[in-house]
Amino acid sequence: MGNAAFASHQWAAKHHPDPDFEQMRVLQDALRRLLSSEGYVPPEPVTEVSSPTARGVWYQAFQSQPLFIWYDYFSVPQLEKRATHATDDTDGSNQAKAIHSIPAYVANCKFFFALCPTIDCIDQSRVVLNAATWASRGWCRVERAARELSAQDKWILVRSSSSLAVVGTAFSFVSGSVGEGTFTVPEDCWKLAPVMKAIVRSKLLHCLQTGDLRAYRRHLNLQSVYLRGLQIEPVADLIPDGKAPAWSRDLVAGFLYQNYFSGVSSTDSAGWRPLHYAALSGNVKVVEGLLQRRADPNRRTWQPEPKLGFQPWVSALDMAIFYKHNEVAQLLLDSRAQLGGIYPTMQLAAISDNAEGIRLLCDHGGKATERNIFGITVLDAATSYGSMMALEELLERVQPSSQELGRVLLTAMCICGGSAQLVDRLVGLRADINFQCDLRRDWSLLACGIGAAVYPVHKSGLRRTALSTFVYHINGLSPLMAAVHTGQHEGAAALIAAGARLDIRNSQSWTAADFARGMSVPRFLQKGLEGDPWDCFRIASMAHGYVETYM
Repeated sequence: MGNAAFASHQWAAKHHPDPDFEQMRVLQDALRRLLSSEGYVPPEPVTEVSSPTARGVWYQAFQSQPLFIWYDYFSVPQLEKRATHATDDTDGSNQAKAIHSIPAYVANCKFFFALCPTIDCIDQSRVVLNAATWASRGWCRVERAARELSAQDKWILVRSSSSLAVVGTAFSFVSGSVGEGTFTVPEDCWKLAPVMKAIVRSKLLHCLQTGDLRAYRRHLNLQSVYLRGLQIEPVADLIPDGKAPAWSRDLVAGFLYQNYFSGVSSTDSAGWRPLHYAALSGNVKVVEGLLQRRADPNRRTWQPEPKLGFQPWVSALDMAIFYKHNEVAQLLLDSRAQLGGIYPTMQLAAISDNAEGIRLLCDHGGKATERNIFGITVLDAATSYGSMMALEELLERVQPSSQELGRVLLTAMCICGGSAQLVDRLVGLRADINFQCDLRRDWSLLACGIGAAVYPVHKSGLRRTALSTFVYHINGLSPLMAAVHTGQHEGAAALIAAGARLDIRNSQSWTAADFARGMSVPRFLQKGLEGDPWDCFRIASMAHGYVETYM
């Protein structure tokens, strides 16, 4: 009949997904743009950096055939009377069957929208909803997992009707496992355990059927992450042990057999060894067994893994730290695993909000002040992803100046760390809220070189992307400008409420209001950019969990 699009969103109230029709209005306006205009949805900057071959989605793809929308409130029975509320579909209800069919719906949809506008639910739940809260919801996480583990794994982040971006790597939007997500009804977590296991099983079977052993190994061992917090056993019967040779009864040999490796030193086409995949799994005994058989803890990969966000030259320790397998990390460090890489191990801990991992690395000689090859600091890495626990751990070890904190605040607004909580914390530490970037002062020579190459191409109009637009405007960019540009509207409101100046200009003579031109921004932010901050005060206070009324 045409193409289908799955719309993942948050419920704004307990008994209704969108009482004031705010989210649906954003979706309607975005669809009108996609169906009636020319252009394309670009890959967001982190996806563009992690996967240079990443491509956007041309509007023509939405216009070529009739487009149907899967939206849970209309597509899942809501008013059905159920005999029981079983954790599976044994009660025979259509609602339970629909919930268990979510992975199939996602897999059969050509497009996937994460509908994440910034809205304030003052009359319902008294909270601010945005992309960060969407990423924290258990139901939204299972929908995202279903998409990323399907054959069509890219999805479109919708911050407003004019702010759409294609996401193609886990580093674009680090969130967490389904079982560690937030649930209004705690029992819902139990319902999703078999759903997640079915999603993983389907992905593993697909990898085996297509002969993609690298992907099979990756997803087989990441089950410890996918199913974390869910009371369910991982998929373990795809390659029956009964067909394995007798020696595979040994734990390490069995691991090698299940992963299609012939020995401890085997290497796949990307330079991944058994120890790398064991680090993904977090299995301490397997890692210990591999080390006892002289697996080298300092062997690094030689190709990137864009789906996971890993650049080349990644170690088993990097993987263990990023996925919070800290017992494995301790074992590797005790075996003299070295820190380093394009993304320093400490920064991977900061990105994944692994405060325990930061302490562990510091105890083994890691430096909280380390920079990567682009000049990004560990503090930058933490705030860019809103990693508040990692931030607090780092602040106990470093004493950044007001200017340094201003730079950290800017970096947060450039990626996805733009929360009112983060703004309040950094401003409380006397961050320079009006900090303006100087590419030569603040970034490495490599980053400056990349900027120098991208700038003229963007200016000429030959190739304009989200990344090139960012580079074009980076000199003189302030945190408020960055927040408006990246669609982090809660962060922008918090900056205005904290006194950010509206009149400063970047190197292209743009103010924060100029970045909002032609974009769909919430009314509270538009008023703030026009000089009326009261609604921005309200949004910032609600984001902290309380409501203030201004007359």
